[in-house]
Amino acid sequence: MTDRINAFPLGTVEGVSKIIGDLYSGTELTRITAEVPLRSDPGEGHTKWRRLAHAVSNNQAKTGTGNALIGLVRAAMRPERTLDRKPRADVARDELNQVLSLVSLKVLPDGRVAKTKKASTDTEALARSERLHKILEQRGAHVAVLAYCREDLVRKDYYEAVFEAIKGLGARIRSETGVDADGYALIEKTMAGSAPTLRINHGRTRTERDEQLGIANLAKGLFSAFRNPVAHEPKLYWTMSELDALDVMGTLSMIHRRLDAAMRENGEGA
Repeated sequence: MTDRINAFPLGTVEGVSKIIGDLYSGTELTRITAEVPLRSDPGEGHTKWRRLAHAVSNNQAKTGTGNALIGLVRAAMRPERTLDRKPRADVARDELNQVLSLVSLKVLPDGRVAKTKKASTDTEALARSERLHKILEQRGAHVAVLAYCREDLVRKDYYEAVFEAIKGLGARIRSETGVDADGYALIEKTMAGSAPTLRINHGRTRTERDEQLGIANLAKGLFSAFRNPVAHEPKLYWTMSELDALDVMGTLSMIHRRLDAAMRENGEGA
């Protein structure tokens, strides 16, 4: 976009500034603001997003246009600049698109800003869900993980997504073993010990026994670190980032794949 455009609302300026501020260090932002240029940048001694918002707001007040904000987005989202942090930049691009959709704009994959039809909240949420679903598929997420978390990801609710995905692991193990337990106790009764009910291998060698113990400990760790705190602490005090949620789901997927080939105590496949 090279057209002269109207100045943006303060909420848009602050939203964009927070997203870009989270993506770069203070020194990197100094180079980016010089490139735009944003001559009112107060410098690296200030909070990153506030310095960006201050510089853009001053520019808008002087010029009467919002071109500086567009220049900031273009400079920050150029592929050669985001290449060394692509996963984070992909998240930032989607977040920018949510903010900018309220003023009928979007960020293209090459970093340019283009006009688009103003999106409704439901449309934005659906677009995000599809993106996250695609990321999980690219990571090789197990279908059992996708089945339990997709509705929560639509709401960008990582807290509930992780909670439901881990509950799903417990539900699968109970269904396949008939053991009436939950969490850490369920793993102890089905996958741990010298004669586990649910075996991921034959357990004939030290390596196989170590693998069995390792997978059981991973499952216990997920229940202890995520399921139990989420179940017992107020939601207000429990936060989960997107990247952390994706990593947890990746671990869950690996456990589910081991269970796909697992054997019951009688040696039959699970």
